[in-house]
Amino acid sequence: MRRYADFVTTKRGMAEALRAVIAAGAVTSSQTREQLAVALGAMLAAGSAAGLLRADVPAEDVVASLAGILLAASSSEQVDRLIDLLADGLRAQAVARCGTGMPVAQGNTRPNCTSSP
Repeated sequence: MRRYADFVTTKRGMAEALRAVIAAGAVTSSQTREQLAVALGAMLAAGSAAGLLRADVPAEDVVASLAGILLAASSSEQVDRLIDLLADGLRAQAVARCGTGMPVAQGNTRPNCTSSP
C-alpha cells in the first residue's frame, strides 16, 4: 500500500497527462482499479489464510480507501499515518459481538456483549 501511495504522490504532477490519456481511451481508471483490486485480493486472501488479516474486507474497499487517502491527505506524513490506520483496520483481531452481530472493539464495557476469538 505504501508503495502505491508513493507512486501516486510522486505522480500527482502527471494528473493532467493521465486525464488526457484516459479521455483518449488508451487507459481507463477502472482498468487500473481492477488490476489493483486483483493484486490486493490475492494479498488479503493470503493474509486471511494465515490468520493475519480480516477475511471480511473486499479488495475493492481497500482500493477505495487508498484512493480516498491519496486524494484527501495534505502531506506525505499524513498519507503514512492514514495508511497505518488502514493497515491496522485490516489486521485480524478478537472482537466482541453485541445485539446486531456488528463487531465491537475488544474490552467493550456495554452490557450483553461477549468476546469472540
